[in-house]
Amino acid sequence: MRSLRTSILGLGAALALVAAGCGGTKTGASTESGASLVRSGALAYVSIDSDTGSDQWKQLDELSQKFPSRQLGLIALKGMLAKQGVDWDKDVKPALGPEVDAAVVQGAAPSDTAFAFLTKPDDGDKFESLVKKLNASDDSGDDAVFKKVDDWYALSDSTQAIDRVLAEKGGKSLADDSNFNDALGKLTDPALVKAYLDGHQFASLIRSQDRGSGNPLDSVTNGLDKIDFIAASLSAESDGIREHGVASGSGAGDILGSGDYTSKLLSDAPGDAFAFLSFRSGKSITSSLGPFGGALKATLGVSAEQIAALFKNESALWARPGALIPEFTAILQPDNTSAGLATLDKLAQGLASSAGATFKPGTERTIDFGQFSLHYGSADGKIVITSSASGVSGAGGSGDKLPSSEDFKEAKSAADLPDATNGFVYVDLKNAIPLLEGFAGIAGSDIPPAIADNLRPLRSLLTWSAGSGDTRTFDAFLEIK
Repeated sequence: MRSLRTSILGLGAALALVAAGCGGTKTGASTESGASLVRSGALAYVSIDSDTGSDQWKQLDELSQKFPSRQLGLIALKGMLAKQGVDWDKDVKPALGPEVDAAVVQGAAPSDTAFAFLTKPDDGDKFESLVKKLNASDDSGDDAVFKKVDDWYALSDSTQAIDRVLAEKGGKSLADDSNFNDALGKLTDPALVKAYLDGHQFASLIRSQDRGSGNPLDSVTNGLDKIDFIAASLSAESDGIREHGVASGSGAGDILGSGDYTSKLLSDAPGDAFAFLSFRSGKSITSSLGPFGGALKATLGVSAEQIAALFKNESALWARPGALIPEFTAILQPDNTSAGLATLDKLAQGLASSAGATFKPGTERTIDFGQFSLHYGSADGKIVITSSASGVSGAGGSGDKLPSSEDFKEAKSAADLPDATNGFVYVDLKNAIPLLEGFAGIAGSDIPPAIADNLRPLRSLLTWSAGSGDTRTFDAFLEIK
């Protein structure tokens, strides 16, 4: 038997997600938002464009046609609905409005939450009929309930939950909340999905859920305590899917980086690198490692501050094809290279001892694991850590560099990656996926052709954060071609 919460979430998925696959010509003229029905101060709110005739869904449909198994996926999705005794065209599509929303509200105790789905259906009778059919197919015995508010419907696991989510008559709604409006005003428009989260309430929820478990999450919740809100949107574009978000509050820098900078280490990465990461986060690492400071000092002989010092300035990590397995290289730029190497020596000796490896000191240190080795040392005032067989001096090679790679330039242009960020991650999926397929073959577990064919349209992935002060943005772009 399914739990009540699972039943409701499944019903919400039918209302909110089926539209993503089945398409159609349904359009809605209403531009009203369910936020006007939700009480002010909600913990979380998600708005989904369920108008399958909108430009966003048309764009998503065009992207989905690049994947060979698209039609099979739609058939499977409709089959899942059929098992619930409902049909997309006859039952679900007319029961949806142009927007499907979900809201979560906290009670007196942080862990006491209530949720509800909201929509303004094209046909209210069809909505009510759909709920009855889905309840009939649920063997949990706990029916979903709904409440009609003007032309809108609110759906949850109890009428009490619905009443807790909805604004009181004459009271303020979430649509009147300045933080909420500020957050949504910073998101991509139009978008398939928009989401809002109250940072302070979320931090309280994490603490209440973790209370008594002994997990040191203070560093996480402390950062969230200083976040007013986090919001994000998901949108379809001609050449991919974009996620854009914003975090606002004095703790934004603790979570998303220390401020914009232009990567200088990008020019050190070889042109055939299929993955690259640039970051600068000494302060946030100190905060994250703080709860483990005593254990680090006792077991590894280094402090959280010493580890953080390694990453005070820009650091980078890249992966490139190797003889059998990928070759990995990391570049660190501590203020004091000698002190940084001393910290790494202690970490390396501890790692070698626990892993049964051999540590070889020298100008270029080596940790020999038998099947492969890690080398590290200084070069041009930087610390280089690499699995390259040619060692520190050969890391990155002497050929073309990543900034001149046609694949990287194409990905940067498609994603509109700014020159200055708080840090970014690049993955060349076009070349990384065949490598992974090759590794799987060597391991004797080939990737099924159907899966491999549906990975082909994935071109690249770029993620980054940017901004300064109390407002930081974060983005991800999945290029599809």
